[in-house]
Amino acid sequence: MMYPNSIEDIRRILLSINIKETARLIKEFIRDYFERAGAEKAIIGVSGGVDSSATLMLTRRALGKDAILALIMPHEGITPEEDVQDALEIVKLANVEYKMINIDRISMNIKSIIENTGISLNRMAYGNIIARSRMIVLYAFANTLRGIVVGTGDKSEIILGYYTKYGDGGVDILPIGDVYKSQVRILAKHVGVPEKIAMKPSSPRLWAGQTAAEELGADYIEIDPILFALFELGMKINDILSLKGIRKELVYALLKRIKVNEHKRMFARIPKIHKGPTIGIDWKFTIWR
Repeated sequence: MMYPNSIEDIRRILLSINIKETARLIKEFIRDYFERAGAEKAIIGVSGGVDSSATLMLTRRALGKDAILALIMPHEGITPEEDVQDALEIVKLANVEYKMINIDRISMNIKSIIENTGISLNRMAYGNIIARSRMIVLYAFANTLRGIVVGTGDKSEIILGYYTKYGDGGVDILPIGDVYKSQVRILAKHVGVPEKIAMKPSSPRLWAGQTAAEELGADYIEIDPILFALFELGMKINDILSLKGIRKELVYALLKRIKVNEHKRMFARIPKIHKGPTIGIDWKFTIWR
């Protein structure tokens, strides 16, 4: 099989996604799951970033405005005011019901209770508390309103494990979970997300000044072609390393991150005891046929 010979060629293939068909498939997926689950509300955390904005607009198109509740959950001192304003702009543009819930009191209370035991939480630990506090709030609304939690993670983040386990990874569905970050930006503009939000630099906002590019060692426009070559084109690592324009150290760093974070993409490990199917090993049961 003939593969592209440069990273730029792969980027062109990556960005040539059929955006109309992608949007159609995602809307059908959301609508089908919502109906089969017998849900009454789709609960979405909206951060003001491209992923949550695109997911909100797609869900709005799939279900209509009355079936959606958006939650904006900033943390004082960590969430930039720009993000709050962008989140407000997108929920108003979608014309959906929304609630603003400051997450700092919840997260700081948890931190205080834990640190009263004598342990001092580092930046990462507290950042994950913030993400998991948001998950608690989302499910509190979902449980009360007979809703489902619509996740906003994309394929790049899922492959890299660049999310909080049982935090923003704790959701019912991931509508853009098979769409790479750089493709999501195109999809976002297609469904009406303003340019400034669609192209905003990515950040989980778990501590002040955090950016995805700094943590990952590159922006997604450089990362995504590598992931695309590996997972969509089926290229071997040596072939990827020989591509023109490739940064070998970035390839190795991404491969290490994918391997280290494999546990995030798996059901909790269970030892095999019985002859029958064991969940997470050989259990297969289709809920809807």
